This record gives sequence, structure tokens and C-alpha cells, in this order.
Amino acid sequence: MSKTIADAENIYARAAKFELENDWNNAFKLYLEAAEAFLHISRSSDAKYRNNATKALERAEKIKQYKSSLINGNHIPLATTTLDSYSSPFTDPDGQPPLGSVFPSSTWKRPIDVIPPSSLALLPSDIIQNIVNDCSVCASIAVCIQHNLRFKSNLLLSSLHTSNDGRYELKVLINGDYRRVIIDDRLPFDASNNLLGISTGHKNQLWPSFVEKAYMKLMGGYDFLGSNSAIDLHVLIGWIPEHIDLRSASFERERTWSRIMTAFPRGDCMMTVGTNDKTALNNTAKLLPSHDYAVTDIKETNDERWVTLLDSRICSQACECNESGSCPRVLEMRWDDICATFEGLYISWKPCLFKNYITFHGSWQLENSEDLPRASTHHLRLNYQTSTDPNAQAPSDTNEIWVLLTRHLRDTRRTSEYIAINVQEDDMVIGDPDHVALKSNYTNSTHVLSRIKIDPTQPSGSLSLLACYDGQFDEVGFTVTAFSCSSDVVLSWDTKVPPPRYTHKIDGALTNKTAGGNCTHPTYMVNPQYHLKVHNTSTSTSTHIRPSQNNKTQVILTAQSARDISLNITAVWSQGERISELTQKEVVAHSGPYTYGHARVAAHLAAGDYTVVLSAFELDQTGKFTLKVESPSRFEIKAIPQEGAGMYVKTVRGEWDSTTAAGGPSQNRYHSNPVFEVTIPCASEFGARLQLLARAPGVSTNLSLFPSSCSNLQRCIASSGPYSDALSGVDIPKRSIGPGKYYLVPSTYHAGVHAQFRLILYSTVSGIEVVVRSS
Repeated sequence: MSKTIADAENIYARAAKFELENDWNNAFKLYLEAAEAFLHISRSSDAKYRNNATKALERAEKIKQYKSSLINGNHIPLATTTLDSYSSPFTDPDGQPPLGSVFPSSTWKRPIDVIPPSSLALLPSDIIQNIVNDCSVCASIAVCIQHNLRFKSNLLLSSLHTSNDGRYELKVLINGDYRRVIIDDRLPFDASNNLLGISTGHKNQLWPSFVEKAYMKLMGGYDFLGSNSAIDLHVLIGWIPEHIDLRSASFERERTWSRIMTAFPRGDCMMTVGTNDKTALNNTAKLLPSHDYAVTDIKETNDERWVTLLDSRICSQACECNESGSCPRVLEMRWDDICATFEGLYISWKPCLFKNYITFHGSWQLENSEDLPRASTHHLRLNYQTSTDPNAQAPSDTNEIWVLLTRHLRDTRRTSEYIAINVQEDDMVIGDPDHVALKSNYTNSTHVLSRIKIDPTQPSGSLSLLACYDGQFDEVGFTVTAFSCSSDVVLSWDTKVPPPRYTHKIDGALTNKTAGGNCTHPTYMVNPQYHLKVHNTSTSTSTHIRPSQNNKTQVILTAQSARDISLNITAVWSQGERISELTQKEVVAHSGPYTYGHARVAAHLAAGDYTVVLSAFELDQTGKFTLKVESPSRFEIKAIPQEGAGMYVKTVRGEWDSTTAAGGPSQNRYHSNPVFEVTIPCASEFGARLQLLARAPGVSTNLSLFPSSCSNLQRCIASSGPYSDALSGVDIPKRSIGPGKYYLVPSTYHAGVHAQFRLILYSTVSGIEVVVRSS
């Protein structure tokens, strides 16, 4: 319904009222609504109201910028903004960072009144963690000090600025831009005038304490929830964070050592390692659970690989380092022991290593969204172009593009926000070993980094990026930054991609009856399957022949689910029927490794018929999902009914044992197999399937149906065909059958196979009886 001028002005007035009340969400929405109303009025009646629409949009944009500066209720302005004038001595108008229950008894004091000034140079071992749970911050400061000593880099010190009035400003990279955190020079002390946060012992250097205070203000207070140094250093100095899970099955021990052994001595990276909450106290190293340790050196001597660690926490007087250089908080560990003992390796990479980079800022808009899966994902396409000689062989370490997804912060107390990123080539090439398909699991970290190798001999290419979010909040900002390791690779966002002409969305669910797991399970066949028909606009294509390789069109399949469900999409050539077994040569497209919460595949398909299978990795992963199909060409997609859909189902179990494992007819004891007497009360459609209860490689089975008059089992009236070792089992296809009694015989090709099985019988009438025939 069109809005009148009075309606538009009323909406604008309400927006202004919410803005005055600092209700940014409602103000932003109403300004956009007012802009739309004024724009409509300017087109239909009076053009002068276009200025009103522009003004409303400007206010909405101002609010959007301001909202990205609000973190934990504090306004963290851009580093380029002009500061207001303050009285001297400066007192932070935001107040002091909350102490929570960390400091039971403390007093805020100006250090100049308590601690004598010092100019002594700091060593990493001078950083002492007290009672604040910020071991990652202490480790971050320690590795920066070590870097400064070796490479004269002035890290952190160059980010902290002071003025004569007691004001400190820390330049930080947060929410997609460099901002400034402003604090005064008061620090928390105990009754004995000891610093309660980071201290530097007798050297009395205070700048680490001010860095800590500014960071604690940014993160919501000294009752810090904890972090890791890669996250901290990205905020504090803008270095690129990489978290390597040392417990992951995909962890590459030798390759990782080679990478850090090359970069660390050159000052190209800094590192810490972290334990998990289950790490027991080691008798020799005495490692603390859930604790970060600074890496101050790595080296190779006498074929041994060593890592030097520093623990910033002082547990007792015996833990203090002395002037001779001896420090009980310094640990020397072999690289193999590091990999076996710690949970995570946190690497921060120098940004200037990357010759080219581009950034995208966006947001996931969730509140009142009609299409939640679409709102919680954002699709980008990244183009890359190489300018080197295609015949030249570039160094392997430059053949990479790094993609960093960063979630913006509004409230650091939120612990149920998760992100993931999916990176893959736009055009799927099945069987190509160099095909790019990198996916991250959902994490509640603020960063996810993917490193992608590209082919330097190709002049150009494109990557599809899917930034994903799982949470319960109305609007969440994010930044995607792509880095090129080579100056010869130029990056750009593809902004000319037209929206797909045809789109279809299907809502479904994986249930106890339809969650068949991955293709190694015999139940894979029960997964949701869909008949996809891709039309050829120029010529018709028979559904009974394999599609032509000409006139291919791009088809994009995207699935979304809860973050605890690992998904895969596979498309196979077919006649649109339900498949029971996945044959690799029939696969035309797949989304790659199973990924929690999302799956995506983009492939060029010829006109014809396909079966699309959506599956979770495990049988117990159940829940709702959304499958979306997009293409510039016309297509049809519809669900394929389950085997036996609309029919009565009866399941019975049996086994081949020492007496009944008689084998096939060639074993001359076929009649000794288990025989099931099936009574059909009236004319019916009938089908049956035989499945092994446990996987038995190499065991081939058959299922045959005999009339009861054929007591010697010599002439069957229906069979599953040749003996097969298919994981899904074998089946007698649906057929018409008259009333009466029949014998159903499951058998293995070889005799002596002891195994349990199940028979699934389908019929269009009820009342079928199944009993084991007595011998």
C-alpha cells in the first residue's frame, strides 16, 4: 500500500526519535523505510521529496557507520577521526574497564604516584601475568618484544600514543578498520601498591600495562573470557592470524615446520602455542591447562628440532627470572613433543608479505528475514589474474591466495556466534587433483583463514567464496580480505555477476528415516534425493541417453543446515530415478568434503536428467535443511520418492550360520539357505531388498522369490539379478504378484559366510505374513 506524505514524515520523525534515544536498530530501519516512502512519492507526485529520501539515506548510513564503532557499549572511533578536547589531567569519560570478580580489593591509581619511572630495556621474560586471565595478551606482548629486539620493528610501541595530560591512545584493527581506544593513565593496584594486571617486575616499564588496559576496555573488562594470540595480534598490530589445530587429522607436521623454519628467523611471523582444558600437568614441563605460551625461538641442531617457550605467569618466587639470564619460565621442547602435547599453534603473519590484497565489508541481516539461510550466508566471487610468463615456474610459496573472514564484534560476552568460510573454484572439474575446494568447520573464533593454491600457469581464474554465520542476533558485520602471496597475481571482486535467472528453493529434513549417512553406509540410498532436469533451449534431449557435452549451462546447488550437521551435495547422471549405490564414473558434480552447516557446488552441466543426493556424514546427524538450485537456464527439480513410498513395509532379520550359510546354486546346497515363507492375501504390487547388517567387503548376495509349489527351489519367478557386493544390498524391483504363498531366499555367492541380514518387504496391501520355513 502506497504511503502518503504524512506517513513518510511520520516514519522519519519516529526514526529521529529512536536515534536520539540511541536505539540504533530501530532508527536505521525506519530511516530506510522513510527513504523508500519519500522516493516513491518523488516519482509519483512531487520530485522535491527526493531530497528527503537522500537525507533519510544519509542518516541511515551514519547510523550504520556508528553501529560498527560500538563495541561492548563503548564508542571506538576510527583512527582518522578528530578527538574532542579534554580537561587535564585526563579522565576517561567511559569510566574504567570493569574489574568484575577478578580483583576483590583494588584501587585505581596514577602509576606516577606509585612507581618510579624507568628506561630499562625490556626482555620477553620481563612480561609477568598476574591474576587477569589474559595469558594470550601477555604472550602477544612477549613475542612483540622479542621481535623488536631482533628486528628493530617497534611493534606495539608504535601503536601506543601518549599525551602530557595523561591520555593514552591505542591504535587497533577492529570491525574492519583501524580505530583508536582511548584510556586514561590510571591502573589497578592492590593494597601494597602492586600492579594487578600485567607488570614488568623491577624494570617498572608501564607501556605493557597500558596496552593491556586499552585491550581490556575494548574486550569488555579485566574479567576477560580469554582468547589466543593470533586473534589478539590481529587487533593490536594488524598481523594476519592463522590457527593450526595440532590435533587435527589434516595437520601436516613436516610441512608446518618447514614453513615456520623459513619464516620465523626472517621475522615474517610470530607464534604462540596453547594447551586445552584437559592438558594434565607434565612432570617435566609442568604445563598449565588452557594456557598460552610465547614462542621466542626455533632452531635445528644436530638433526634435532627445538622450540623455545616462555610462560608469562609467575606461580611462586622460584619462577622469577634472575639477572644472569636463567629463567625457570623458559622451556626448551622438541618440535615432535610440541605437536604431541599442545592443542593449537597460533601464527601471526607480517602483512607486507602479501603484495596485493582487497577487502570486502558486509553484514548478515537476520532479524525478520524471510529467507534465513540466505541471510546467514554471503556469496562473493574473487577473480585473480597472473601477469607472469605462463611457461615460468613460480616458487611454490607464492602460488597461494589467502582468504580471511573476520566477524565484527558488538558484544564480546556473546559465546554463541559461529562463522565458517567455503572456498572453491566456480567451475567444478570432477577428478581434477588440483581442484580447489576448501571448507572450514564452524568456529566461535572471530577469524577463519583459508589458504588456496592456484595454478601459476593459468592467466586467470575465479574463486567462489561463501561466508557463513550461525547465531541468534539481528545484524552481524563481517570483513573478507583476500591476500595474494605474489606481486604477479592481481585480485579483484567480480561485481558483474548477474543474478541467476532461475532459482528454486526446497525445504527438507534429515530424519531417522531419511538420514542415510555418507556413501560408505548401506543406508546411503535413503538420503533425500531429487530429480534435476536441465533443459536445453535449442534442442530437446531424450531422458534415455547420457546428456550431450554441448550446450552446457552453469548450475549452482547450495545446502544450508544447522552447524552441527556436516553436509554434502552430489549430482549423478541418471534418468531421474532414485539411486541405491554411488558409482564414481556416474558422478558429474559434488561439493567436496563434508562441511558442517553448508555445502555448495557450481558446475557446468549438459542438458539432461540428473539425480541430486543431499547427505550428512553420519547417520545420527538429523535436522532441517534448505536446498537451493540456481541457473541461467530453465530447469525442473522435484523430490524422488523413497523406495517403497506409499506401500506397506515389513522388515525381518535373519542370519547365515554354520548350518544355513549354504552359498549360491553352484554350491549344491542352495535349499539349505534361510527360506522365508511369504503369504500374500490378495493381488498386490510387491518388492523386496536384502541388506547386510554389517559391512562385509567381498561378500556378494542375491535375493530370489519362488512359488510355494517349487519346494526344491529350482525355478524362481523374480530375482535381484547377478550376485552383487553393493553396499546398499540387492533388491527385487516392484512387480505385480497374485495372492498365495511364496518362498523368499537370501543367499551369498560363496558358502560358509556367517553374517546377519535384514529383509525389507514392500507391498500395496496390508496383512502380508512372513515366517521362516522350518527345515
